[in-house]
Amino acid sequence: MQLEQPSVDAASTSARAQKAFLRPGRRMGPEYYETAVDATAWYAHESMADVVVEASPTDRGAPLVATWARWATCSAVVAAVFVGFVEAFLAIAHSSRTLASFVVVLTGAIAIEALLVFAILHSEESLVARELRTARTGTAAARGMVIGRRTQSPFFARLFAAKLGAAAVLLAEGDRDAAIDALNGRSALVRGGRLDRLRDLVEADAERASGTSAGLERCVQRLRAAPPVGNREADLYRTHVLVKALLEQGDGEGALELLEELERSPDDEQQVYVAWLRVWFELDADGPESGAESAGTERTWPALPEGRLRVAMLLARAHGAEKLVEKLEARVSSIARAGHQG
Repeated sequence: MQLEQPSVDAASTSARAQKAFLRPGRRMGPEYYETAVDATAWYAHESMADVVVEASPTDRGAPLVATWARWATCSAVVAAVFVGFVEAFLAIAHSSRTLASFVVVLTGAIAIEALLVFAILHSEESLVARELRTARTGTAAARGMVIGRRTQSPFFARLFAAKLGAAAVLLAEGDRDAAIDALNGRSALVRGGRLDRLRDLVEADAERASGTSAGLERCVQRLRAAPPVGNREADLYRTHVLVKALLEQGDGEGALELLEELERSPDDEQQVYVAWLRVWFELDADGPESGAESAGTERTWPALPEGRLRVAMLLARAHGAEKLVEKLEARVSSIARAGHQG
């Protein structure tokens, strides 16, 4: 996939944005989540990619793909297939040599194959983590580049391709049919364990992307019932999809329940979704200084830091949630005004 390089010229940037909005719109959800195709691609400049996409977590949690059990299984399967080919070749060629005479060569080849499988699984682990992160935080241009890299993978590497991260990116792009194809096209060598839990999360996102109220309800129910995966990017992806579904549903009570869970999390990236929920549902509508009581509750909310609001605004803009961006901008402006008055 070839992408246009974003221009630094203001006039060409404006023209590109206007051209994007003139194209047929892509439905990404309810009214707060309507975005024209490529409308946010011009945000993909280098500094934003460094902040949003390239950040590497210090604690990744348990692996999704590169587990010792999967490495042993995949290595054994590939080795068995290789030995079978050698034996079949000897039988077809009517060779007088037996398979045992190749034991030294076969041992060396199997050892090299095991190392190669180990490297491929770790590469796939990194790729899945990057794809999940891009599905959450990447711009349209970044998502396009990730999808392009996946299609250019070598044939042998595709045998170990989980494709779950790619499906998540495709759902973020609004291409539900392609995402379902990716989910159904996984290799049998990369199934089971935490990957099956991640598949449940991506399938829930596909339910959300159906655009129906029943699909949203099934998405929320599946995600609430889903246990933690144990992998940082997968668990952040679960939070991301669940927050989007609650925003699209307009479910204030569900948002309050999720807020209680998120505010206990020490992960700063989880706190960004706290800003999304509090600002969208106006849980502290009276302003960040005093902290207003949420409707129907006795709770007083602490002020949202300006830095967290700006990060939340950047993430919302990357997904084309322009009405959410407007609310976040208004909140940042209110903080700035309060600072000048003080």
